[in-house]
Amino acid sequence: MREPQASPSTSLTFAALASPLARNQAQAIIDRLQLRSPRLACSLDLFDSPQPEAQRAKEAFISTSRVEIKFLLTALREKRTRLIVLEASDLLSLPETDAVIACVPDRGAPFDAFLNRGGFIMDEMESGRRVGVLSHRVRAQLQSLWPDLRFEILRGGVDSAMETHLRRSEIDGLVLPSSVTEHLGIQGIVAEIFAPEFVLPGPGQGTLVVLARPDDEEARDLLAPLHSEDSALELAAETAFHRRMLPDQDLPVGALARVSSDGIAILGGTGAGKHRFSVSGTLAEAGLVGDGLAQQILSHSDTFTDLLEGDFPDGLPEEKDEDATLLGNLKDEDDEEAGADPDLDAFEDLEDLRRFEDLAGLGDDDPAGEDDDPDTYEEDH
Repeated sequence: MREPQASPSTSLTFAALASPLARNQAQAIIDRLQLRSPRLACSLDLFDSPQPEAQRAKEAFISTSRVEIKFLLTALREKRTRLIVLEASDLLSLPETDAVIACVPDRGAPFDAFLNRGGFIMDEMESGRRVGVLSHRVRAQLQSLWPDLRFEILRGGVDSAMETHLRRSEIDGLVLPSSVTEHLGIQGIVAEIFAPEFVLPGPGQGTLVVLARPDDEEARDLLAPLHSEDSALELAAETAFHRRMLPDQDLPVGALARVSSDGIAILGGTGAGKHRFSVSGTLAEAGLVGDGLAQQILSHSDTFTDLLEGDFPDGLPEEKDEDATLLGNLKDEDDEEAGADPDLDAFEDLEDLRRFEDLAGLGDDDPAGEDDDPDTYEEDH
């Protein structure tokens, strides 16, 4: 590919949050671009998070929360910056935006990695040890493989999780995307990396994207030397899969697309990963392949059970006692005024999964949901 010609005055301004991970991801994009286009001047604008720390700590994400992404998109729309660098897995949680993906660089390692200061791999961890994870997906799969360990979901992003593990030592290990450990330069404390046969990654994992305004064709041309069409096709398949599988919920669902000389294939599963499915097609069908995988999973009779087991590894929460409520067996008034009810999240998650069951057609009116055409996918046990 012929490199677009850049005049000495040509420049690109990138924006990212000032957090260590977001800053390093954006800088990595700039460094790689300038290696390919030495005459192109690039700068990085760092923004402080507009989100209160207490609110940010409640969200599940990798690098940038939903509120922060919307803030950056506003800066892009108002022309306070020209480009935004984001983690693709974070971007997938948002509704579609008027910004466009101008560049998808080569994908990093899409796998999950286990960090441990003592160098122990998961098999060497003592029973009852606490391991931090960032999603229901990771917890469901790891809990199935290592039932004697305690896997706890950490919210507030990677930077907060690193603080919990390395500085405060509140957990005995931490599972992060392998690509994140490279951007943070902490590969030295990675004890092992999980192959997708053991732990299926989340959609978009290991992929960064550069967003631009729809009318900024010059930016897309200047970013062309960094763009990977294979990575973009894999992201397109995983994005289509994610949109079909309730994108606004943190469900225990994994998927990994791969481009090869034969076309593109995507592997996916739910819960602990006992039932996995694969759909393949031509490169031109990347989106259809991802959507087809979601349809296969949604139509399978065990999907809802897998999701429930993944979301509630210790069993479903007990139903609240309405009689006790009528008798006044409630929390004190201070908790009510503060809206503090630790059981509500569990019940809301359960309702989300019940809505998922309705969407999948797995209610009582459709008891079978068995596969009509077994040749369209592969199932591994």
